[in-house]
Amino acid sequence: MNSIINYFDKEFGLTDIEKAKLKYTLDVLFTDVSKLLILFVIFHILGVSKDFIYSVLALLTIRPFTGGLHFKTYTTCFIFTFFFFSIAIILNNIISLGYSAIYLMIFSCIVVLSIAPIIHKNRPGYSNHKKRHFKYLALSVVLLHLILYLIAMANPYLNISIWVITLQSIQLLIRKGVDIYEKINKNFT
Repeated sequence: MNSIINYFDKEFGLTDIEKAKLKYTLDVLFTDVSKLLILFVIFHILGVSKDFIYSVLALLTIRPFTGGLHFKTYTTCFIFTFFFFSIAIILNNIISLGYSAIYLMIFSCIVVLSIAPIIHKNRPGYSNHKKRHFKYLALSVVLLHLILYLIAMANPYLNISIWVITLQSIQLLIRKGVDIYEKINKNFT
């Protein structure tokens, strides 16, 4: 990875900030792509690769605007991601949503409006305007999935997307709870 950064530094004379951004981007790309490839192989072996792809696509529509949990190591991130997608796929295969999807999406809308976006501490902060923009984009994604679901309830992508968005909302609640706990704990020490 350092050789790639050094190459771009020689070619374009990067500033320290640009090198840090490039390193962060390459780290994210490497970890996310490798994690998704390994997970695809696992879910393919389990016979649910299509559900996994649908889950990934659904998460990609909302996660960039909401943020969420982050882990310190690749292994813990991988394990959490495996369980996240596994739970979405299992819920999708054992629980028929029907019109209860409306309640799950209302819950998700409330969470998105009150908590999102949750920004990782290693990322630069966002202005209030940009946070509001992300919040409204996330809300639009939730509502779009709900409307499409109500139009085509039998669509397998839309069924699993309801579960993924709901789980993402729960993840946001957990992250907010962790932040509150850490803040309280910090004040006592």
